[in-house]
Amino acid sequence: MANTFSNIRLYSPSAIGDILRISRERACQVEQRTKRYMADALGITEKRLTGMENGTSQVPFEIAIQWCQILGDYTALTKIKHIYGMALPPTDPWLLESVADQLSNFIQQAQGAIEAAEQLLQISRQRRYGQSFSESEVLEILKQSEEILDVQQASECVIAALKMNWDMDVNQLFKNWIQEALADRVVIPSVTEFEKRRKEIFFKERAYSL
Repeated sequence: MANTFSNIRLYSPSAIGDILRISRERACQVEQRTKRYMADALGITEKRLTGMENGTSQVPFEIAIQWCQILGDYTALTKIKHIYGMALPPTDPWLLESVADQLSNFIQQAQGAIEAAEQLLQISRQRRYGQSFSESEVLEILKQSEEILDVQQASECVIAALKMNWDMDVNQLFKNWIQEALADRVVIPSVTEFEKRRKEIFFKERAYSL
């Protein structure tokens, strides 16, 4: 099956080795810049690590993610996720030097997203279940959805700017968010329970289609 993200991917998979090498070489802590440190932290040999950086050895997705997390390099992490079609490309780092600018941009994008959500809600209320969308409606849905997607990029820029300029602890932020999301039952705590929910939704949707 062809990669459905290949036509929207800015960075080539062949760049993964360079992304990881640069991330290691610019690590904030001096000891993290050595191949020995990274190899030990990842549980692999220095020879394999060198091969990954040089592009002569395959880089498993899990190791690439762990690599970025060990170094706390969320820009590199976003690049890796984008290559795998799991995230938008990272924002120009020059744009992240001002927290105030990113907060102002986020407010603007959020206001646009609210207006877009209202437009999509109007479309939702006007259509009947199972009704097909016209070509103009599809274009309108894409247009308004792009406004909403802008908020995702804007929020990531705010977090990146806070980390870069105010040294905010992103790991603690994620930990706090997950704890609150679990308390509010927004996320599901186990893969088994998650798949159980998906199965319930599948059978419910299949019952409607019969």
